[in-house]
Amino acid sequence: MNKPPRKLGRELAWIIGIKIVLLLIIWKALVAPYRVHVDAAAMADGMREAGMASQHLEKNNVR
Repeated sequence: MNKPPRKLGRELAWIIGIKIVLLLIIWKALVAPYRVHVDAAAMADGMREAGMASQHLEKNNVR
């Protein structure tokens, strides 16, 4: 007995493959070029200031 053709499965695989390719193209065109550059020293200063403010609020029982 011959197996029925798996047309639906093949079509779904093609559609999913095409969607993945399109998402990768959109990512490369619109998201990847705009990477965020983080300055480590500036981040450390910001974290330190936030920590000091948090300790100050806890010390004075302000919430």
